[in-house]
Amino acid sequence: MAFLEIRTPKGMQRVELGFDSLTVGRLSDNEIPIEDNSISRKHCIFEPVQEKWRVRDLGSRNGTKHNGKGIDEQILAPGDVVRVGAIEITFIDPVLQEQPKSDRRETPDYEAIAKEKATSKGSVATIDWDSMPSAETDYEARLRRIIDAAPDQPFNEGDIAILDARGVTLHQATSSGVGAGKDEDDTAESIRVFRQLLLACFRSRASDLHLEPRTERSVCRLRVDGMMVTATEISTTLARRLLGVVKVICQIDTTQKAVVQDGHFSVAVKGKRVDFRVSLTPSVHGQKLVIRVLDAGGAPTRLHEMGMLQWQYEKLRAATLRDSGMVLACGPTGSGKTTTIYSSLREVDAETRNIITIEDPVEYYLEGCTQIPIDSKQGNSFGSILRSVLRQDPDVIFVGEIRDIETATVAMQASMTGHLVYTTVHSRDTIGAIFRLLDLGVESYLVANSISLIVAQRLCRLLCPHCKKPVRPTPAQTLKLGKHMAGLSSVFIPQGCDACLSTGYCRRRALFELLEFTDPLRDVVLRKPTIGDIREILSHGLFTSLQGFGLSMVAQGTTNLEEIDRVASGE
Repeated sequence: MAFLEIRTPKGMQRVELGFDSLTVGRLSDNEIPIEDNSISRKHCIFEPVQEKWRVRDLGSRNGTKHNGKGIDEQILAPGDVVRVGAIEITFIDPVLQEQPKSDRRETPDYEAIAKEKATSKGSVATIDWDSMPSAETDYEARLRRIIDAAPDQPFNEGDIAILDARGVTLHQATSSGVGAGKDEDDTAESIRVFRQLLLACFRSRASDLHLEPRTERSVCRLRVDGMMVTATEISTTLARRLLGVVKVICQIDTTQKAVVQDGHFSVAVKGKRVDFRVSLTPSVHGQKLVIRVLDAGGAPTRLHEMGMLQWQYEKLRAATLRDSGMVLACGPTGSGKTTTIYSSLREVDAETRNIITIEDPVEYYLEGCTQIPIDSKQGNSFGSILRSVLRQDPDVIFVGEIRDIETATVAMQASMTGHLVYTTVHSRDTIGAIFRLLDLGVESYLVANSISLIVAQRLCRLLCPHCKKPVRPTPAQTLKLGKHMAGLSSVFIPQGCDACLSTGYCRRRALFELLEFTDPLRDVVLRKPTIGDIREILSHGLFTSLQGFGLSMVAQGTTNLEEIDRVASGE
């Protein structure tokens, strides 16, 4: 029996399809009710049509998408994805799924494409069938779509030179570009496809490339703006060859397939070098490959580029001029804490002050600083390295993360004895960071007297400027925006286009929450503090929560409420 697989931010559920139609919408009387203020009350309907199933839009306010494209109605095939607001609904039919995959693959209408091109040029429509991708090379057409859709195209795959783990160039850049030759061997094809995958990462600003083995084929996915986006599918044979290429470049043992393997390599493009970190792990269908792109080119490098509120920038900038104290950055993994710390360290005069960082691992080079990696195999920890660093006459110290009471105590004592200390901790927000330190067992007098500032942050996706759509806010949205809604008649919602890989979002920006330790706050922390006590103190000074920061961005039209709820819910 066919069914719908519904993915929401809260999880996944399945709904079986029988003989009756199913409506999707915001109202509770829908067969599939969805709590999402961005969708309509009656948004779309799934209905049986001549032994098949069809999805039909019901005049919704922001449309229904089928495989990334807006539709009025569409017959469904197994694996098709229908997007309703932020919800993804996958149509699955085990009976039809048994058909050969090549019979179900969507093929571009090449004749229509040729006619469209002929119309634009005023010539007779002709089809160059030899240049059209076959079923075997369709993956390249999908990659090419991602590559060609990027607004910035400073280089092509032919400009990419691949360097191994020792920095030796294994595959030179080719000024003429890299094209698909009819007589190329398997190795040449693997290198060409690998270059195309790397170029797709650059063009889409991806932070990670995933090559995941599945039952019949392998899937290439990119992490773009923090979310996974499917790039293409390739054959299992080609996937194995790509794994071989990566292992050779990283100088990893190619005979081992049942163990976790790590490595690294680099590429040189137009005089710029970009590093990549590789991780291979065994799975049910084979080894899964994840490549982390260590490219800080698009990230902000100075505090004034971070997009903080003016008063937040001034306080954080002033902290860099102090001789002592602690600046604590908090947030989950991948929220941009290290970028904020690095931007702060670049404000410090490295010519007159000795800056030392302790990191696990050191991912980016910081000019003018002594950077020390943590080697866990040698039994080193942040706490033990920090004790030795204090004998190196430091002025400014960056401790990658506070994980235990030893590191916290030594770092705080250092901040009280003439050192400016930057560090990070995992907590939900600035107030939560205080309780996190106390829960570790740090004495309350150390917390109260050592910390100068706490910065909490999240990374929020920005709406694609090419396809975002203004709509009238619902009463619930108006209520949530509150004072930010003053003078506004519309808010923006995501749509999806080629430039944003049909996600509706393009790039990210940080939400900031800054808490300054004042004398009244120190008095509260010295006692047994409660969240209410701390919020009472903050209400009398400058303080903007993560959610408040995000709502101001919604009012500016740079993002939407659903994205703020996703990254800053419960704040």
